[in-house]
Amino acid sequence: MGQLLRLIIILFGLWLVLKIIKRALASRENHPSQKPSITSMVACAHCGVHLPESEAIQKDGKYYCCEEHLKVSKNH
Repeated sequence: MGQLLRLIIILFGLWLVLKIIKRALASRENHPSQKPSITSMVACAHCGVHLPESEAIQKDGKYYCCEEHLKVSKNH
């Protein structure tokens, strides 16, 4: 009788451990770590400051950090 009880406790412990592992793996799949996207950096044709290409103003194949630098470069 004692061996049967010991076997039941061991099986219950294994079942519990497997359930915890499955839950941990499921939560990891539902919330994957988000990796930052890689973006190209460009330099302003006027001042040389670097900024993401998505934030730059592009005109005639050149990049500018703001409208003011675009206007100043047009005048030169």
